[in-house]
Amino acid sequence: MLAKLICPECRAEIVPSNSEWHCPKCGRKFPYLHGILSFLTDAEKFNEGEFEEKQKHAWSDSAALRQKISRSRFLSFLNTLRIKFSFFGRRDRIFYNEMAHGDKSRLILDLGCGGGRHYFCNYGRVIGVDPELELLPMAKKLYAEVYHAGGYQLPFADNSFDYIVSSDVLGHIPFDKKDVLFAEMHRVLKPGGRAVHMIETDATNIWFRQAKKIPGFFEKHYVDIPGHVGLELPTALRKRFLQHGFKEVRFKKLYSNLQPVGNIAGVFKNDFDQHPAWVRFVVRVDGILGKKLAVREALHLLMEPLAILDDSLTSIDHGCGMLVVFEK
Repeated sequence: MLAKLICPECRAEIVPSNSEWHCPKCGRKFPYLHGILSFLTDAEKFNEGEFEEKQKHAWSDSAALRQKISRSRFLSFLNTLRIKFSFFGRRDRIFYNEMAHGDKSRLILDLGCGGGRHYFCNYGRVIGVDPELELLPMAKKLYAEVYHAGGYQLPFADNSFDYIVSSDVLGHIPFDKKDVLFAEMHRVLKPGGRAVHMIETDATNIWFRQAKKIPGFFEKHYVDIPGHVGLELPTALRKRFLQHGFKEVRFKKLYSNLQPVGNIAGVFKNDFDQHPAWVRFVVRVDGILGKKLAVREALHLLMEPLAILDDSLTSIDHGCGMLVVFEK
């Protein structure tokens, strides 16, 4: 085991026993489910349903694309260019810039790992945790270790990890659970360890303001359907990190008024007739430009300088999504 495993309830070190693990202190048992050690009770397990099916299909498609890229030197080169220079590569760039150079023996916790992300393996030894059991076999093919566990009671000893990472996870955490999760992240990070995240947020940019003008539209298409039940403004997010003892290293917008090609059409095509004429025009143009991958990627390369300008001219709360690095 790369990190000492502990009982989520009493924090005592757990030990293997035949085909499962158990806690010598409180007696709780931890079984293997589909070959993966599980720390969740039945009440804590992820509710299966339509969301789970969408996640499995999305991760399966993503895994197939990753394998295709990894087998091709040319595609790998193009993907590196995308990460370094493309507007759409921003969510991957925060991890590359922070973690690509340095000691590859570092221990990384991928929080809410889903099916795993292959590039994290280039940055160190990775342990993945996720409450969605069905996705973990994919991550198991990539990562050194994976566990069926949530973030509210991480089954690891204090000061275990050099990095904790997540992408598109913390916006799914309900408000009444956020402080519990942030305290756990701080607990399992080593002193000097860093939390690197792409976090979904609420925003004051033009698109979020427009979405909120139509009753129920924002709640349905930005919160309910994607499951973003914990969206908060970037200023509130920064305050939460600082309140839990983290020191800010980097705090940047993912997107602001300028959005990736296809994003606006994907959301505002819904309830189309309720939007003003200028929004309907943008949706039509964005939908046409977003049809072909090559066109999208070329536009994203051209858009990055404009996005940098947009970032500099707007407040931090315009950011719908934040790229953050905080240190313990």
